Amino acid sequence: MPYRLDVIQGNWPADELGKGVEGLLADSTVLSLATAGHERGPHANLAFYAFDSDLVLYFVSERSTRHSLHLAEEARAAATVHLPPPAYGEQLRGIQLTGSASEAWGRQAEAALTAYRSRYPAFAADPEVAAQFLAGRGPAALYRFQVEELTAVDEPRFGRREYLHARVLR
Repeated sequence: MPYRLDVIQGNWPADELGKGVEGLLADSTVLSLATAGHERGPHANLAFYAFDSDLVLYFVSERSTRHSLHLAEEARAAATVHLPPPAYGEQLRGIQLTGSASEAWGRQAEAALTAYRSRYPAFAADPEVAAQFLAGRGPAALYRFQVEELTAVDEPRFGRREYLHARVLR
């Protein structure tokens, strides 16, 4: 893993927390993204995502959506990824993420497409569609969310109500 975690809260080794975070990201496919804009106010949306070994998450969205317009104004965002618990209040598993998010261009778009196609092989299988995403043409775009801080809870792995907070160092 090219990134390192600086654990701020919790008594778990950073490498174990990193493995837990990557496991949670691998076990889910949908994130909830929160953005805010000056004129449009706060907004949350759901998106399928992929991620890479540097703890960057990628998603696809139409440029005309409220969250995409927010990100064009301000690149700050927050997201959550969670797994449904087997029973109310038990075995909680999820991550709260904060960082920067924006449309991916150039090498970032190539990395986004590679990660996204690794997770969703049918995505942009048509070479013309893939070329449109890489060139930044069309109504939809590849986005990257670079995680800067996270709070993870994984009760089966870390214990009941053990909330671990860390900064992501690159």
